[in-house]
Amino acid sequence: MNPARPAKSEDRRTTMAIIARDISAAAASPFDLIIIGGGIYGIMLALEAGRRDKRALLLEKDDFGGATSLNHLRTVHGGLRYLQSLDLARFFESVTERRWFLANFPALVQVLPCLMPLYGRGLKRASIMRAGLRLNDCLGLKRNAGVATAKCLPQGKVVGKRFTRNAFPQVDPKDLQASALWYDAAAPEHQRLLMEILRWVCDLGATALNYVQGKNLLLHHGKVGGVLASDNQSGQRFEFRAPIVINATGPWCRQLARKFDRDYPQLLRNRLLLFNILFKRKALSEYALALIPPGRPDHTYFVHNWKGRLLAGTAEIPVAAENENPAPRPEDILDFIANMNDAVPELLLTEKDIEHVYAGILPATATGKLSGREMILDHGTQGGPAGLFSVSGVKYTTSRLVAEKTMKKVFPGCKVKKISPPAAANSGRWFFAYDWQEAAEDDFAGLKSLIEEEAVVHLDDLVFRRTGLGENRRCVVELLPRLRSLFSWNDGRWQQECERLLEQIQPR
Repeated sequence: MNPARPAKSEDRRTTMAIIARDISAAAASPFDLIIIGGGIYGIMLALEAGRRDKRALLLEKDDFGGATSLNHLRTVHGGLRYLQSLDLARFFESVTERRWFLANFPALVQVLPCLMPLYGRGLKRASIMRAGLRLNDCLGLKRNAGVATAKCLPQGKVVGKRFTRNAFPQVDPKDLQASALWYDAAAPEHQRLLMEILRWVCDLGATALNYVQGKNLLLHHGKVGGVLASDNQSGQRFEFRAPIVINATGPWCRQLARKFDRDYPQLLRNRLLLFNILFKRKALSEYALALIPPGRPDHTYFVHNWKGRLLAGTAEIPVAAENENPAPRPEDILDFIANMNDAVPELLLTEKDIEHVYAGILPATATGKLSGREMILDHGTQGGPAGLFSVSGVKYTTSRLVAEKTMKKVFPGCKVKKISPPAAANSGRWFFAYDWQEAAEDDFAGLKSLIEEEAVVHLDDLVFRRTGLGENRRCVVELLPRLRSLFSWNDGRWQQECERLLEQIQPR
């Protein structure tokens, strides 16, 4: 998609298709492809299918965007870090895809100024960073093509100690020489970004079903014919028909490939647990901070100013394959906090300052580092069922590009429409501040239409995955009475839903 192209008038509608959870209707309809996995990769695959006039069915066993896609750092990174290893291919991919987000979702993606204090250690010296920032700007010359003026990224530069201290008062002054300043992008309303993309997908003709789990592959003479799936709410089983099935189940990708065909270790040979922590503290700066603890020169912590709060990440912990939903161990969290305090001696964080830990699984290298590349597997070329594909992705930012690469394999030579999301996708609807207690009752009343339009099955769908209301976890109990009138459930069902929600915020 070319973000520089002006949108046609028909692309700028002020209404969007709803996400209708009509399982029986979907079972009675033919589709061009079925995508299993409703995270950002599955949703982008459905988007790219729609751009090719292919009708997709998206199946998600839980709720949309509820696993790794929910637990990232809310950033849309360009490729600055890839310049250190001169990985220009990944650099250009990241810059292009960041531009796609900024151009298509200006109400949901913000310019993110970033500051890295420099202490003359290793490659993080002022002279080297100055050259790196110049190279970043030169190679990323088209980073703002088609982007609204307010969302354009300025050039980076090296700034002095006075600027650094003013911007970041708690900076460690010992041996401070300067700071690197550059600009990236962020999605503070990350739940809304994912759901608006999914609404756009449905606008292009796709059907999206949450709480529907693919159980078995339907085959006809060795070729894919569809999927047998179960409605996880009723237990009823349905057959969905399509000649193409794409496995985009993230941490469960290898497991599902084994079930539908056989084991392919390359899909998820090693697993890495990544986690970020939201602290009960105000942000340290108006800038996002890239901090390197003196005792960990190999690792940079990114301290995000998210809605004025301190959100920090990302820790990386290799985990065993058999552990599907691991959480960081207490010692991992203590190590994270210690490193943060080393980087900012005045910070004095403790476990009591933790608001929430966000964790997800991504592919890792044999050395325990985050994988550099996605894996797109055509099972038919490996002796498996013709029409079955598996996709194992890495970065949120490049999810659309990976989907595009996949569609080129699945539907080679297919004409691609150049479209923009409807204007409603950028209306800024259903945004809440971290301190939502100050929101007006009308703001909560407006959630009624969200519930009706976006397949909200459970209360926690609304609180955690349609809005950011649940980010302030200490106040969730206070939130519940304000939501009661939005649901027509009887008191017994309401109690069950409240218990289900509160169980998810209990310390583990």
